[in-house]
Amino acid sequence: MTDPSSTQSVTRTRMALYGAVNLPTSVVGLPIAIYIPAFYSENLGLSLAAVGTLLALSRLTDVVTDPPIGIVSDRWQTPFGRRKPWMVLGTPFMLLSLWMLFVPHSEFAVGLWSALGGSGVGNLYLFVWISALYLSFTLVDLPYRAWGAEMSPDYHERSRITGWREAFGYGGTMLSLVIPLTIAYVLVRPGAENALYGVALAVLLLMPLMTAPAILFVRETPPRSTANLPGGWARGLRIVWRNGPFRRLVVCFMFFVVAISMTASMSFFFVRRVMHEPFERYAIYILAYYIASTAAIPAWFAISRKVGKHRTVVLGIAWLSLWSASIPLLGPDQLEIFLVLMLFKGSAVGSLVFLPTSMAADIVDLDTLRTRQQRTGLYFSLWGMVNKGAAALGIFIATTSVAWFGFDPASDANTDTAKLALACMYSVIPAGIACIALPLLWNYPLTHDRQQRMRAHIERRDARLPPAVQGG
Repeated sequence: MTDPSSTQSVTRTRMALYGAVNLPTSVVGLPIAIYIPAFYSENLGLSLAAVGTLLALSRLTDVVTDPPIGIVSDRWQTPFGRRKPWMVLGTPFMLLSLWMLFVPHSEFAVGLWSALGGSGVGNLYLFVWISALYLSFTLVDLPYRAWGAEMSPDYHERSRITGWREAFGYGGTMLSLVIPLTIAYVLVRPGAENALYGVALAVLLLMPLMTAPAILFVRETPPRSTANLPGGWARGLRIVWRNGPFRRLVVCFMFFVVAISMTASMSFFFVRRVMHEPFERYAIYILAYYIASTAAIPAWFAISRKVGKHRTVVLGIAWLSLWSASIPLLGPDQLEIFLVLMLFKGSAVGSLVFLPTSMAADIVDLDTLRTRQQRTGLYFSLWGMVNKGAAALGIFIATTSVAWFGFDPASDANTDTAKLALACMYSVIPAGIACIALPLLWNYPLTHDRQQRMRAHIERRDARLPPAVQGG
């Protein structure tokens, strides 16, 4: 008989404990996109184009590290599970590299960098520690997302699990904005340097507190496949590549992430240099954006139950594009209009975050049906690799493009051409890139009915297996 946990509904408590892990890791993401380029270019004197290039190059390390980590986490059986040990091992490394990147002038960071043979905070420093942070994030986040994909076999329940996770993720994102606001208005210490320091302290505290309950109290679902994964990682990659729905979804996801990362990396500069708002007011606008995104998640989930996940994402892209179109026309005297547009734009983003991840979990079922094996870690390693690579590509495209048009992040006297390029890289061009995915998504083949048929077939097949080989 099959493992009971594979057929029982996942409780809200279990979803919440699992989802809470995403809060501290999500505190990190937005500052990397919006504060790190500003801090290292404006405060530390690196060129904006160099910063964007280094952020993109650091992501190339994921091509080497992500698939092996995903494969080993599929294979590595321990008394504590396959996914949890990686998260425990990766957490200290993540906290160390985060501190080095976010607080480079601290006594600890200066001393460690000197002990490693480094000198000063320059391009090499940024590249080393952003690469280390990305690697540590892979060690924690990749097994974590594979764990979530395996918690339920149900099409809609997977959306609820990812919804809980992304809701906590948005909570972390909003916290990364509240911290700079608190530091700026309560402690009267505005600026990117102080914001990054506050964020780093918060993550040092929250990471162990939010991760420990999930590690201790949320049980991993045993693997459904009883066969060993033969043929090594190369054969596994070939099998994954032959999965047509996965290829299609990965291409679509790449366009989403490029678009979102372009918007995120340009948002700070747009508010500061086009809208002429001070640093502390910027966090208010972005906070409104993510509050709207979080509030809209239940609505997108309800829509997905009616029309399917893939067509809900199509609607989300169209909604995002609609409210992005007029942003290049705005100026400093139209702050109220800008805030309204931010709210409507933000309400679309949730559909582009939690639904594609839920769709990726459905794709693993197709592979399990065809091969009798479960490669969730491998699939999510490739998913994460595309996510991080596309995010870096988006930052690279946006930062180098505005630099080419003469934009100076430290100047209030940029030309109208530079400001227009910045506005377009922040809004219209990312929306156009996201729209490229629309025809690929509209007739996406893994619908609710097909996924339910696949699960029923897997359940019947597993029920015929000898008890000794069920659950691995």
